[in-house]
Amino acid sequence: MEPVEVYMMYCAIKAHFSREGYDYHKYAGKTKTKKMSFYKRNDRIFFARIARKYKDKKDVENYIISNFLADKNGYVKNFNEDNYLNWKKRIQSLTYNLTNEITPFADRFEELFKWEDQHPILLKEYLGKRISIETMVILDDLVGYIKDWDDSDIIWKDHKKMIKKYKKLLTIDTKKCKVALMKVIQ
Repeated sequence: MEPVEVYMMYCAIKAHFSREGYDYHKYAGKTKTKKMSFYKRNDRIFFARIARKYKDKKDVENYIISNFLADKNGYVKNFNEDNYLNWKKRIQSLTYNLTNEITPFADRFEELFKWEDQHPILLKEYLGKRISIETMVILDDLVGYIKDWDDSDIIWKDHKKMIKKYKKLLTIDTKKCKVALMKVIQ
């Protein structure tokens, strides 16, 4: 890939995470961003480095996505290899992580999702970084808890947006995750 192509992909993924009506897959990664804007940027070297390091388009896409998950503003100077490597580890062991993160709550699984006077246990565990965003996405895919949670909560609103946007980019084996989850809660 050329550096300008990496930049265009970055702009599309940034739009996916930041703009309400934009979907990266729906618009096939296309935005209104012009290629000429790349040449006006001072941080072109970053995109050149990424283009040199990752030859495969999917690797570049995953690198950018993983760094947006680590830094929701998508500031390229904060992008780094560690974010990508940590993300790859989580993706390679989705069902294992799901099982490990939900096991402590197996006997009270339904309580994870109850929103009463305070935040649900699941949200507290996620904010405490004891449950990953991937597990949040998988659980929403299997249980559909997002539609039942309080949209007026300031803390939840930002995280909800990130989870919903990430859900569109994350490929999961729903059947495998469902089987793993059923083994834990039974």
